[in-house]
Amino acid sequence: MPVETRTHNIAFKAEKYGYSPSKIVVNKGDKIILKPTSLDVTHGFLLDGYSLEFVIKQQGINYLKYLWEDDDGKLNADWDKVSEIEFVADKSGKFTYRCTQICGNLHPFMTGELIVRPNSPYHFAISLSVWIVLSGLLLFQANPGERSAVFSRINLFEVLPGLKWLVNRRSFQFLVLLPGVVIFYLFILSSLWGSPVGNRNIAIIIVWILWWFALKAIFVPLGGRLWCMMCPLPAPAEWLSRRSLTAVHYIKKPFKGLHHRFSGLQRDWPKMMQNMWLQNFIFLAMISFGIILITRPVATAGMFLLILVTTLVLSLVYRNRIFCLYLCPVGGFLGNYSMASMTEIRAIDPEVCRKHKDKCCYTGGSGGWACPWKQYIGKMSRNNYCGFCMECLKSCPKDNIAIFLRPFGSDRVLKGYDEMFNVIIMLVVAIAFSITMLGPWGFVKAAANVTESRQLLPYLIYLAAIWGSALVVVPGLFTLTARGANRLAGKPASDRDMTLRLAYMLIPVGIFAWIAFSLPSVLINYNYIFSVLSDPLGLGWDIFGTADYPFNPFHPEWIPMIQGIVLLTGLYFGLSRGFLALKTIIPNSVARGKAMLLPSLFVLGMVNILLKLYMG
Repeated sequence: MPVETRTHNIAFKAEKYGYSPSKIVVNKGDKIILKPTSLDVTHGFLLDGYSLEFVIKQQGINYLKYLWEDDDGKLNADWDKVSEIEFVADKSGKFTYRCTQICGNLHPFMTGELIVRPNSPYHFAISLSVWIVLSGLLLFQANPGERSAVFSRINLFEVLPGLKWLVNRRSFQFLVLLPGVVIFYLFILSSLWGSPVGNRNIAIIIVWILWWFALKAIFVPLGGRLWCMMCPLPAPAEWLSRRSLTAVHYIKKPFKGLHHRFSGLQRDWPKMMQNMWLQNFIFLAMISFGIILITRPVATAGMFLLILVTTLVLSLVYRNRIFCLYLCPVGGFLGNYSMASMTEIRAIDPEVCRKHKDKCCYTGGSGGWACPWKQYIGKMSRNNYCGFCMECLKSCPKDNIAIFLRPFGSDRVLKGYDEMFNVIIMLVVAIAFSITMLGPWGFVKAAANVTESRQLLPYLIYLAAIWGSALVVVPGLFTLTARGANRLAGKPASDRDMTLRLAYMLIPVGIFAWIAFSLPSVLINYNYIFSVLSDPLGLGWDIFGTADYPFNPFHPEWIPMIQGIVLLTGLYFGLSRGFLALKTIIPNSVARGKAMLLPSLFVLGMVNILLKLYMG
């Protein structure tokens, strides 16, 4: 039975950094009449999927964009001065309207939502998520995921012989690092002396749009901690500690167990602090100012300089990459997420390592430095703390180390609650950032944007919601879920072991949640990349002729559907790899299926929260 269409007359207001109403819900075929006005500065309005664009000024003055074709068939754009805008909601689904006029620091996040019912794509995604869980519980119970792997393990040195020669060069890592170091210092300069407006400053655009997306969508799933090998932040400290850019200073008689002497006191990091707890709290502290970091160039520069000074000071007191191992907020989640990565560095034959007494990969050799990540390759079974520096390949006299390609999600054992909390924190922050940066709620953006809003109480409530969810609510719910799963399965393991095994499910879900979150930043704001390349400091330059590259989002109407597909992919991998994580402690397939029931519902809930934010 057809739904009766209506006409909606809407007094539409725009102000930093949101619209009122922030969400418009209509039925397909309804007519919408907007009467816009701005309450502060000039704003824009671009509705995804509807080719509707206008500029909003004060006192109800607006300029509607329209296209016309000249005698030569060339399409031209012009503007009509209007007081109201009328259109028909003839496409169903969820569509974002966004600001097109730079109105301040949070301009890229000024959005609203048009929901045209029936929202079939969202309802289909919800149904599909339930189907994935139900079919996964049946399919993976007896055969948990092995059939999905098209290969087991591939030695990349055998299929790419030039790769082995390349990574064994002493200059390899330095040459990989050098461009990043140069660009990094240019970013600091641009942050301090360039435009204070984030989307006009190259540091903000490249770091928080391009790099952040590449880190989550490319580096982590394919290369694990590959970024750690080329990260420019700890490089100066490591060069200072070694007193060398590329050469190895080998000493025959070990000093404190290593065949190298380093600058400074060369102390070992306290054993009680050799975990991820500091990284977890530092990451939460960093994201507490997340909206400020990614929109204020000077804040980004301050963070970079603080990290640089910290690494230099630590290198004079401790040996090895202490900051990267135990303090770096990015390194924390890179370590856990690299468990699912498709690349690993491992011993070719662990028996060769067992028989070799010198353990050069750990203590150092004439060809390579002692492992700065404190890993012994002969017993290494996880990617968590391997920084892909390749020193072990250079120091191994047995030629027994290689880079392998492996199936996604091959490491499946979390070893402590510190790692579990890190995984949960990352998932909670992905949801929090989706609400703050991609959602239509201006009051949430204002609460997070405390340096501009000057409203301390909303900011403290915002922080309490994130910290409370990340450290108490979600971990508590997950722990209860895991304990319930243990009892349903007949308690085949301790509650601790069961909880840590099941927590692995959240790694694939978290990786794909961050990919889904990062997609709009690139597909919507890619034009800023071209603009800042021509005008990196926002000073009116036009080096490559792209400084005024037009704002033209790349098929934004596709974004919710792509995000849905990405999230459902993460749900599938979370379920299949979760079954595999339980296989060694629950060999009985029926008990394994019972153990997975409650955790599957938990991850289904997490995924559906994100589906609601992106598609609903």
